[in-house]
Amino acid sequence: MLSVSIDELGHLKLHQKNGGVVIIPIHKNQYAIIQHLRNGENLYEFPRGFIDSGETHLTGGERELKEELNLESSNSYILGKLSTDSGLISDKIQAIICEVDDIKNLTPQKEEGVICCKFHSLEEIFGMIKQGLIRDNFTLSALMLLIAKNQS
Repeated sequence: MLSVSIDELGHLKLHQKNGGVVIIPIHKNQYAIIQHLRNGENLYEFPRGFIDSGETHLTGGERELKEELNLESSNSYILGKLSTDSGLISDKIQAIICEVDDIKNLTPQKEEGVICCKFHSLEEIFGMIKQGLIRDNFTLSALMLLIAKNQS
């Protein structure tokens, strides 16, 4: 999934082989935020993951949505590209919108560290950011892209 090199200037570079997705699940104008245990810390974020070899970002996002939350998208589309750290990481990350019509089968993937998932309004998400609950760079970047694209 990842290779490491040093460029001609002696800078360390990380290269993602397949890429990844940040999934923004939407249900009735609310957005899914998961509570995820990462490195012993509880984090609040949009679901995300790597895409498999041969997968598109859309199919990878839909698969990750199914794996992490047991939800299916009724309509998915690419919101835009994200860069994790352009000075260090050569990645292929896409933010994906997944519209979800039915959430009755919502089941967080506990074995992967997903503790729970709740749907929130944008105002509630802003409150979580103000409280310092949401600080994941993928989530913050994808949220900003969502807001910017909804303004146009």
